[in-house]
Amino acid sequence: MRPIRPFAQRALALFCGCLISCFAQAELRPMADSELAEVTGQAMITLDGLTYGGFEYTRVNIGADIDLLTNIDELRLGNYSRSGANTVSNQPADIWIDNFALGRIDNANSSDATIAPFQIRDPYVEFAFKVNAQGVREVAGIRLGFGRARGDLSGDIRSLTGVMQGLVTGSASTAREYYMQQNGLNSLTCAFDFNCLALSLAGDTEIYSEVQLVKSGTGETTINGQPINRATDIGVAKGDSFQTDNALLKGILPLIAANNGDCKASGLPACFALLNYKSIFIGDRTQTDLNLGGAQGIFFSLQNQNVPWQDLAAANARFVETQSGAFANFAKTGEGANAMYPFIVSLYEALNGTARVPTCMGQGKGC
Repeated sequence: MRPIRPFAQRALALFCGCLISCFAQAELRPMADSELAEVTGQAMITLDGLTYGGFEYTRVNIGADIDLLTNIDELRLGNYSRSGANTVSNQPADIWIDNFALGRIDNANSSDATIAPFQIRDPYVEFAFKVNAQGVREVAGIRLGFGRARGDLSGDIRSLTGVMQGLVTGSASTAREYYMQQNGLNSLTCAFDFNCLALSLAGDTEIYSEVQLVKSGTGETTINGQPINRATDIGVAKGDSFQTDNALLKGILPLIAANNGDCKASGLPACFALLNYKSIFIGDRTQTDLNLGGAQGIFFSLQNQNVPWQDLAAANARFVETQSGAFANFAKTGEGANAMYPFIVSLYEALNGTARVPTCMGQGKGC
């Protein structure tokens, strides 16, 4: 399996093409020495080098803001035969998204249509090099990453490999209504069902849980100590549960709302098909300032062996371990009360899925 060379060529061609299109309208004029003397600043393109774990890294940083509205019929990365217990689906690619899009169009069917772009700050391309058994220095991996990113990501997500950490939050009453509908209960019969009664007692208490890529049917995130790949589901991991800050329910809820390996919590589904979520907002909707509302640490990578990539969003020198193949990183930053998630969905959206936002004029998807 040698996905690096063709991907590197395509990635660099696409990246350079984007840069050229962004600046194609700019007119270059010579500056006098007196004008140059009054200008200070940093170059838009900088290079960084790093050595870690036997790898040498070269990163090309682009100090710029980029607004995108883009549609891709099919995005496939790591399209090759895989085997192993931690390959949890029969999908042919590590990352497979049909009708992939970044950004959206508001009022798409009217004359007032406006573009709400996917915003990117400080993108970069990084190469990982390693000396092979024959003593030849070769490219071991390549990644495309963003310092910050904010906006709508849409698509029919058929498989994902990597890290996808989000937060699901909502009221227990929303969970109760869904549970009653799915089990044909009413207000009277709910009182004789343990899960329904527990959710009734919780009332409008907010419940929340971290969600991540899981194995369908069990909620496992690792198998035989190895992270799963080609996941088709996202949800509450095996052994995790819905939480609450309500003092009375804080100790009780994890006992009745844990995923015990059956992808259920309080009788509710705890694992959800990625295909249910046609659009996901990356970053914080409530913060229009990219510095405040942009998700950090996002990257896509390809590697022909296990490669550790530096987590540029972490305060310490942390590295993200990736498996051979394709990898997507949408990880939270910080811990506890300081945790920042790359996306947040309501409990209603988690249970029922999300609709696709318009990404083309007059069409739901595809241009």
